[in-house]
Amino acid sequence: MKLADPAYVAEQYQDSARFDARVRIYELYDASPEPWMRWLFERLALSEGERVLELGCGTGNVWRENAERVPKGVALTLTDLSPGMLGEARARLAGLPLSLEQRVADAQALPFAEASFDVVIANHMLYHVPDRVRALGEVRRVLRRGGRFVAGTNHWTHLLELRELLTRFGLAGLLLAPLRDPSEFDLETAAEEISAVLEVVGVERRRSALEIRAVEPLIAYVRSMGDAARVPDAALGPLARHVARQIELAGALHVGTEAGVVQARKP
Repeated sequence: MKLADPAYVAEQYQDSARFDARVRIYELYDASPEPWMRWLFERLALSEGERVLELGCGTGNVWRENAERVPKGVALTLTDLSPGMLGEARARLAGLPLSLEQRVADAQALPFAEASFDVVIANHMLYHVPDRVRALGEVRRVLRRGGRFVAGTNHWTHLLELRELLTRFGLAGLLLAPLRDPSEFDLETAAEEISAVLEVVGVERRRSALEIRAVEPLIAYVRSMGDAARVPDAALGPLARHVARQIELAGALHVGTEAGVVQARKP
């Protein structure tokens, strides 16, 4: 599984169906009292009147879940490579008290002038970009001097128990392998990559877990990944029965999650 494969990215994000299945399992079972989008928003530390660019905005969840916390006068520009995802963001954000513009855009070639933004956000999307060096160069270009960059990504151990389960049941390849791939953009490499173009000022981790109490959302999550939609039900049956038994015995299937942010600035 290569997260930055353009064909994989195009298939995964042509619309929001697969993305929503993945978000749903966190909405249902994240053990943390503070959801990721709320945790992330606090790290943005936005101020009144700032110009904010989000790369790979998906369905706009950062803003939908924090609309009442956005300071006055903040001007949002939301971009995504997928017209389908951007259309869904437009629909879900309609009617909220936000000043925003939405543009289809490739993070590797941003259609904005130099120094256009005070803040650039890349939330769980840089691992989908084939040429991260080029994308980070674009981030630097569109940031004003002193502007901030906030990148969210996963620790390599994120969902490790689930990745091990899939391997055990002959479903390896639907998620990342249960060993770290040094070519992936994760919290082990993110700061080093970003420091080549911006001044890294901090790295913060968020540790939590999914306490999964029903089989169906987990199977929907697995089916949303890669070629899982073409995996026959019979191949997923042993996994589903194992998870059901674990839930029966322990009350939930525990899957550790770990993600975080790298914060940087343009000198």
